[in-house]
Amino acid sequence: MRVRDKYADCLKGYACFLVVFGHVIMGIRNSGADVPMFGEWLEKFIWTFHVALFMFLSGYIYEITGTWQSKGSRIKFILHKLLNLGVPYVVCSAIYITINSLIAGVNNQSNITDILWIWKTSTAQYWFLYALFGIFVIYTVLSGAMENWQIAIVLLLSEYLAPAFGVTFGSFRACVTTGFIFGLGTMKSRLPVEKQRKFVKFGLIAVHIVLTAFLINRGWSSLPVIDHMEQILGIMASMAFVSLILYSRMVEKILLFLCRYSFPIYLLHTIFTAGMRIILNKAGIENYGIHIIIGLLTGIMIPFGGAWITDKIPLVDFFIYPSKNIKRLRKG
Repeated sequence: MRVRDKYADCLKGYACFLVVFGHVIMGIRNSGADVPMFGEWLEKFIWTFHVALFMFLSGYIYEITGTWQSKGSRIKFILHKLLNLGVPYVVCSAIYITINSLIAGVNNQSNITDILWIWKTSTAQYWFLYALFGIFVIYTVLSGAMENWQIAIVLLLSEYLAPAFGVTFGSFRACVTTGFIFGLGTMKSRLPVEKQRKFVKFGLIAVHIVLTAFLINRGWSSLPVIDHMEQILGIMASMAFVSLILYSRMVEKILLFLCRYSFPIYLLHTIFTAGMRIILNKAGIENYGIHIIIGLLTGIMIPFGGAWITDKIPLVDFFIYPSKNIKRLRKG
């Protein structure tokens, strides 16, 4: 049973918004449209931490729900994750590749045969599911010999030392490069940013913005060590920011809504934002602000509408939430 944490749910909703926002502005830039200087900086700023925030929260939820022990055994836990991450990964990757191979004008043209290789080469945002499953396997297997923080350190050292020995990790590289942040998430209770005083939170947010802007301007954001520092600072600043805006009941409702539908939004948003971007361009609408607003609404509301419909059809909803719908079908 999922242990509810409203603050963590709101953080997840915020992370969901940032993922859609990041892909919308990246899609506009990749299409060759004119992007204002602030838009370019904002895109780079968001990408320094928003995916890490999602991975951090995945680690936190893994911890508060009882880790692999919640399923009784390591094998059962891994099989559970294989089902619930593997089914949507395969289905949505196949849909994404098929659409990108058939429709002209998309930013990332695909070949229909790419579907045959998704078992080792992920596509679009679905790399996250691929990496997350690998991380669950790593933490589950190694938990018999190490604590989560120790596993996180091993993954961090592996990321930095592997190049010196010519090791690349291949398809599992993302598991290693994001596994450290997942491990930090399992220790969230030791980072109670939300309990700090307001001036500390505002200071943390200010430091994050100023320091990240400086690093982006200098072209240092992607350098080893610095990128992890940016991710950690971005996560902490996000925790501070969300705790401040939760004083608004309306904001809380919006973030909880985004959290509730975060998985279908994550799975489907790029398909619809890309389609809307193509439609707007063909209609001669090139205004950056209009593309941002319509892209965000499209990327959030259409997946929500689809999830609302599929929730009433267990056989279809199975491809988003396998375990839940297996239980529903058995009861029915």
